[in-house]
Amino acid sequence: MMAGRSRDHLEADGGPSGAAVSDRGRRHHRNEDAMWLAVGVEAADVVVCDGVSASFDPDAASDIAVRAAGELLAGARHPDEPLPGDDGNPDQTAELEGLERPLGALGLAGAVSHAIAGAAAAVASLAHTGDPRRAAANPACTIIAAAVRGPHVGYGWVGDSRIYWLGPDGPAQQLTEDDSWAAHVISLGVDPVTAMNDPKAHAITAWLGADAGPVAPRVRSFTAAEPGHLVLCSDGLWNYLPDAAEFGSVVRDCLDTANSLLGATRALVAYANAAGGGDNITVALIPVRPVEPKTPDPETTELP
Repeated sequence: MMAGRSRDHLEADGGPSGAAVSDRGRRHHRNEDAMWLAVGVEAADVVVCDGVSASFDPDAASDIAVRAAGELLAGARHPDEPLPGDDGNPDQTAELEGLERPLGALGLAGAVSHAIAGAAAAVASLAHTGDPRRAAANPACTIIAAAVRGPHVGYGWVGDSRIYWLGPDGPAQQLTEDDSWAAHVISLGVDPVTAMNDPKAHAITAWLGADAGPVAPRVRSFTAAEPGHLVLCSDGLWNYLPDAAEFGSVVRDCLDTANSLLGATRALVAYANAAGGGDNITVALIPVRPVEPKTPDPETTELP
């Protein structure tokens, strides 16, 4: 399902398979974030884009990016799904060897990389269409995207929106690394508190847009060994929860007190607005469950 305009406040409800909410916040005059959520049986595709306010038409950039990436993610195969015609017959399997076979969650990472590349091309095309001012200040945005198929997760990013993994307990785990000035200097040894308090802290070092140069998304994958949630969000939320333990605590509180994933997602947006709402806020929650071990059939189990 695709959340449509008006963009001041958007909601996408995928029931028990996922939810996403995007909100203008309290200080911006428009919502430059955009989101895409599509769900199926034990499957979800989610994209969050944050428009770069210094560019022209950043809301158009984020909108076209989520649509392009979301449509491409729809083609991501389930890593455990056999190829058409593959029934286990050795002769028939040999005939299929020339086809690309997903290697567990790695196949999903490749699908995410392809989707982000498509989004990058779509955003770059905006510089040559519509308002001529786009050519001088190319529309731009950041992107995070994830494809979930059963317990397998592929994800990727360009920019400083974030993806977290929230397991049954403990702090949230930040899966992405910000493409930002602060992250760069921290990696060089600068004190994190000093870096984050610098006026240049949130200056991004990678984005989608005609002036971005070659886009090289970072993509990763994993297969869940325990139940948990993927949390995708723009910096309108994580700016108020930079500590992973506090982030995890707040998300768990919202999940525990809400009666649905959509309710929990709404609560996280409300948290950011109550904390100041200084930026657009977009949050998505996607549950991920490991494969349940199969119980042996007593009628077919061989005795030693």
